[in-house]
Amino acid sequence: MSSRQQRIQTLYEISLSIGPKETLAATAEEALSGYLQKLNCSVGGVYRREDDGSYDPVATVPTDPPADGLLAAASDNLPVVHSTEELGEIHPIATETDAGEWCYLFELPAFGALVLGKHTGELDSVTQSALTEVNERLAEVCQSKLTERQLRKERNRSHAVFDALPEPVARTVVEDGTEYIKACNKPFRQTFGLPDETPGRGLLDELTPETVGGKRRATDTGGKRQYVTTETRCPTKNGHGEFLFHSVPVESEYEAEYIQLYVDISDQKKRERDLERYERLVENLPIGVFQTTPGPDGEFRLVNQGLVDILEADSKEYFDDIAPSDLYLDPERRQEFSERLLAEGAVEGSNSSSRPPPETRLWVEVSGIVTEDNGESVFELAMQDISARKERDQQLSVLNRVLRHNLRNAINVIEGNAALLGDAVEEEHLQASVEGIERRVKNLKQLSEKAVTVRSVFDKGRRIDTVCDVGELLEAVATEFESRHMEASFTVGEFDSLYVRADSRLKLALNELVSNAIVHNDQPNPSVTMTATPAKEDREEEWIDIVIADNGPGIPTQERNTIETGDETPLQHGTGLGLWLVYWAISLLGGDVRIDQSSSGTRVTLTLPRADADDPVDTLGVTQREDNHVAGGLEHGEPSGRNRELDSESDTESATTDTTDSNQDVDGSEAAAGSPEK
Repeated sequence: MSSRQQRIQTLYEISLSIGPKETLAATAEEALSGYLQKLNCSVGGVYRREDDGSYDPVATVPTDPPADGLLAAASDNLPVVHSTEELGEIHPIATETDAGEWCYLFELPAFGALVLGKHTGELDSVTQSALTEVNERLAEVCQSKLTERQLRKERNRSHAVFDALPEPVARTVVEDGTEYIKACNKPFRQTFGLPDETPGRGLLDELTPETVGGKRRATDTGGKRQYVTTETRCPTKNGHGEFLFHSVPVESEYEAEYIQLYVDISDQKKRERDLERYERLVENLPIGVFQTTPGPDGEFRLVNQGLVDILEADSKEYFDDIAPSDLYLDPERRQEFSERLLAEGAVEGSNSSSRPPPETRLWVEVSGIVTEDNGESVFELAMQDISARKERDQQLSVLNRVLRHNLRNAINVIEGNAALLGDAVEEEHLQASVEGIERRVKNLKQLSEKAVTVRSVFDKGRRIDTVCDVGELLEAVATEFESRHMEASFTVGEFDSLYVRADSRLKLALNELVSNAIVHNDQPNPSVTMTATPAKEDREEEWIDIVIADNGPGIPTQERNTIETGDETPLQHGTGLGLWLVYWAISLLGGDVRIDQSSSGTRVTLTLPRADADDPVDTLGVTQREDNHVAGGLEHGEPSGRNRELDSESDTESATTDTTDSNQDVDGSEAAAGSPEK
């Protein structure tokens, strides 16, 4: 056989050893064995080139390359294969060692390199060149196995992920225009059950949600990938559930293929519905529900419509620009409440006085708890408007005290004088007792009239439909008192036109204050000054201060404290109804009363909501003289009911006997001059 025929036979036999085996290593080992046997080589190796330019052995003989010097030297020269390839040099690269051994480096295109070594002899150049096509075949087979291995690895990884996902996942394919389930993971089977038929068309019909326009996803995609994400309600093994459905198209030999993921959101949707119902409930509660951060300068986080309604704010946006302490008449109360809530964790029924944005002063009751939100303390609060209850409590407390003490003591006086009259009604020296009885009966009648006045003040409620010209009103009050008290002087200060929202209760309050300033004045020439200015201690564009100042002896501390705190106790209470009438009337008009005392006299400030000058002014019943003391505060020619009581009692002080002195009324009616009621 000629050398050419022998070479062809050798190449053919080598090529028979090249073919895909179960693994890449087995494929390379089988091929390398054929090279070594047919070419009489002593050592060799198949190497794969990595992305970083290094070479990893796939199969070698011997199996430990560093153990053989020739193979080790050849392996060290492997990077030369790539560099010479880039330089366009011809392969193989043949190298002879000092020991006369030969090694050959062959390129395996797109895969790596082949190393062959001979301890004795060498490969002729023709054989080296003839190996090129065989080497390309080896490179192709090895690359195919490498790709197959990578695909298998990716597929195994995908299957592992597919099976490891806690959510139901299905792989669906489209054939002949019909989509069906090709594969599904364990959570899918546990949630929805097994497809009712192979390949699972029936179940998929129930699990594929409607999408845009109420239509199901078309199976004929026209070559377009259809990504779908939507919420859907699906039948499950245990009933029905709500899911977030994701459908992702993937490359496939089928008409179309999708990975479908079902995320169970049943609990989330239930919580959302519960929260929505709770929010609707909270939003429509007749109490204020709100959330703030701690401290007086905290911020409002959430507010319901109930809080807006209670405080008569324009909208919820009002609370974006204020601090919680802005709702308190005394901001320190907010600080105290905040500290207490942080210390105790929960506070129930804390009462405070609040001045909301428009014109109404309120008594409110606030309860709350402390919660945590992202590591931050937050107050969950509820506010109730207890103004009506507070006012009723005040009214009942005062009327109960008046009826319990005033009437009882007055009756004691009547009974004492009646006893004296029973012994000797015809004796002249008992005439004083008869007069005392008459005065007392008259006082009781007047006190009853005052109670009617109190009731009328509350009967009008808080609705204000009239606007009052303050200057005109003060002039009218001054004129009426000048005609009855010639010894006194009345001054109305000069000021620009000012208007307040008020009705006849404002005149009633002014009449009470001016009457007290005159009747209980210990100066020979009583003096009363009335003026009005925009509020200095509040927002002047929204509030007006009406000031009544006198030169009298002042209001007793106990009286002042009772009115300023708005509360009566067994140990602290007023001596009549006059100041309470003023307090109630102004409070119901949405205002406030402040009493200041000095050596020069008393200064009472009535702070009321300012009205717009453009509003229609209707002062009928406010500046006009009334024929009854309930609406107008005074009758013609005599003081109001409360001051008539004090005037007659003043006479009683000087005319009654020691017996009547011993039955002095605890409400101060026996000490009208010495202990003035204001």
